[in-house]
Amino acid sequence: MTDFERIQSLWNQQPDASQSETAMTIMTRAETDSKRLLATHRGTMVTLSATVLILAGYFWTYGTTSNRTVLVGSLLMVVSLLLRIGVEYVSYRRFARIKLNTDLRTCLEQISAFHRVRQQIQFVVTPLSFGSYVWGFILLLPYIKAGVSEGFYLYIIFSGTLFLLLIGVVIYRQIRGEMRLLAQLKASYATLLEN
Repeated sequence: MTDFERIQSLWNQQPDASQSETAMTIMTRAETDSKRLLATHRGTMVTLSATVLILAGYFWTYGTTSNRTVLVGSLLMVVSLLLRIGVEYVSYRRFARIKLNTDLRTCLEQISAFHRVRQQIQFVVTPLSFGSYVWGFILLLPYIKAGVSEGFYLYIIFSGTLFLLLIGVVIYRQIRGEMRLLAQLKASYATLLEN
């Protein structure tokens, strides 16, 4: 092998600068997506916890334990939120354990498994939890109607319905965003594995 061939061989063994830059860009995007997912989980847990505290404070203050229907409605609302907080906490811990800078294949498998679990949670547990919350609210309506004026009752019906519709839209958008982020994360690692 001549000197020229040896130098050319060494030159050809150099890593492609554009390829490593692309890999760095993908890794940076994956880390950003990961941080956004964890922030979303934390935000959901804080929002749900604040709602539980407000509801529990209201039910505690106004003594809803004397009427069985009201007690069931109150418990449905609070327990559905508590279960959801528990599910979010377990998901948060599971996702936080995924080490994004380890073996790419293992990381992709863990992210794919997490994505499947989140799909089950978002498409099964979330509707059940939201439905239980709404059912609890509906059970409380006769109790509320007996305790307030007709006008205020209509206001509660209107504002409660509007609130539940708004929350439904927010939940839908949050689920869509989370699924998109997880799909991007999976695609990023799949791209890195192909290169």
